[in-house]
Amino acid sequence: MSSLVPGCEPAVGRALSDGVHWLGGCLSANADGQEVHYHVSSYLVVGSEATILVDTGDPAHRETVLAQLDHALAGRTLDFVFPTHPEIPHAGNLPALLSRYPSAVVVGDVRDYFLHFPEHAHRLRSMLAGDSLDLGGRTFQFLPAYIRDLENTLWGYDSGAGVMFVSDGFSFIHDVPASAEDDEPVHLPGQCRLLSSEMPAPPSVEQAAYGTGRALYWTKFVDVGVAFQGIEDTLEAYSVNLIGPAHGNVIDDVEGMLKTSLAAHRKVYEGRSL
Repeated sequence: MSSLVPGCEPAVGRALSDGVHWLGGCLSANADGQEVHYHVSSYLVVGSEATILVDTGDPAHRETVLAQLDHALAGRTLDFVFPTHPEIPHAGNLPALLSRYPSAVVVGDVRDYFLHFPEHAHRLRSMLAGDSLDLGGRTFQFLPAYIRDLENTLWGYDSGAGVMFVSDGFSFIHDVPASAEDDEPVHLPGQCRLLSSEMPAPPSVEQAAYGTGRALYWTKFVDVGVAFQGIEDTLEAYSVNLIGPAHGNVIDDVEGMLKTSLAAHRKVYEGRSL
């Protein structure tokens, strides 16, 4: 696959439910002569008293994200920014966002963010799994990241719409042209803002395992049974209607995707070469 470049950049995000907006854009690449896209998503949650942005989007989409935010906020300000972890697709637009919204506070496991953004050290608020923010009429809960690639990754949950934000977890993999070295959960043009149930077909276990084993290399060496038990316990404790990954279509078939993802992780682990 050739290098990813800006692709789908919708001027307006998709409203997933009352108070939750799917923002961001896609990066585009060429896979064996076929154009494919790769989601880099952000999510805005709007309460009656406060707002929070989950992940910042890629710097390639900076102007798009800012325009989408202006539209979704409809005159409100952005109160909190929650990068799920300090990688470019998740935190790369922090400087632009903090400049645009001077009262916004960065929340999450921000233990090392002062090293990246020393000029904003006074705007960092540490939140741990189990902590929550009252947004007014809805609560944003910080959750453990059961599937992660960095230690200070957190997930989130919005009580108002029942959306669980899972960062790099549950990337939605599709059967599209790709070389053996590629690990991005790509999709075809025209599928950029579709829910999982709106896609032509759900991903197979093989497709999910393909991306999992490459993007999250540690899954080859870790039996994820305990992690998935934690996910199942979380789904029982919270009413989850949608799962919002940073990379991949928003999932509305929560039970089906959980089964596929668990089977994919087990396939990667059992098929590892020692």
